[in-house]
Amino acid sequence: MLSRVVTFYVGCAVLLIACERAPESKLVGTWRVASAENDGKIRVDADHTFTGGEWSLTETHQPPVIPDDGEWHIVGSKLVLNFRGEAHNPKQSKLVLTVRDDDHIVLRRPSGLETTLQRLN
Repeated sequence: MLSRVVTFYVGCAVLLIACERAPESKLVGTWRVASAENDGKIRVDADHTFTGGEWSLTETHQPPVIPDDGEWHIVGSKLVLNFRGEAHNPKQSKLVLTVRDDDHIVLRRPSGLETTLQRLN
């Protein structure tokens, strides 16, 4: 009887150690993206919605902030963003998601362009 109990607890401990936070829970928070041309922030909420915006650092004729909002989910290794409103075309983006650590993620577009985001909170 004691060996069964010990085996059960060892199995539970191994499962807990092997468990890792799901990629979806790692995304929840506010993220900043910065490049030579653009800067921006996005807030990803646990209810699978997002809001954010980006602004050009090099072009003066663009609106100061281009707002984005919509819904998000993960399919396989891709982050899928479904945008609301008329300002965004196309209405959906599928980006390869790589979680580097708790404070950095990388999004790769189909063109191969990669963007690194840093967690703000």
